[in-house]
Amino acid sequence: MASTNKTPNLRLNNWLESDKPKRTDFVADNTIIDNILGTHVNDEDIHLTLSEKDRVSSPYSVSLEYGTGASSITYNAGFSPTMAIIFKTTTPVMRTVSGYPVMNFAIATKKGSTGGATLSGSTFTVRQTSTSENGVLYNLNEENEAYVIIYFK
Repeated sequence: MASTNKTPNLRLNNWLESDKPKRTDFVADNTIIDNILGTHVNDEDIHLTLSEKDRVSSPYSVSLEYGTGASSITYNAGFSPTMAIIFKTTTPVMRTVSGYPVMNFAIATKKGSTGGATLSGSTFTVRQTSTSENGVLYNLNEENEAYVIIYFK
């Protein structure tokens, strides 16, 4: 015989001492629990995927790189960042040399970037220029100089 009482939320059997539980009562309760918990656990609208959990627990990655002096250098983040920032560690983000602004800083996103940097997939490319481009020199790969790169997931 099913229980005289039911639990308030899931309506599971809540037997009185005088009730006589049957196997079908337990099967029915297990089915209710499995359906409710299974629906909840598999609901991706309220639970994070593994990729989302990684982004929440570790939203960025930082690396220290040294310039090669080449006109450009490409770094691989190891994942597909939404944004990357680079800056030279020993100078201000911008200084003026011979009347030209020299940029020691750049930001790149998938939707657009400052001059001297691009972001595509997992790669971040920065440039080193010796002549001005649109009145600016890009100093993002100076030989033996340290640069910090921050990749945002």
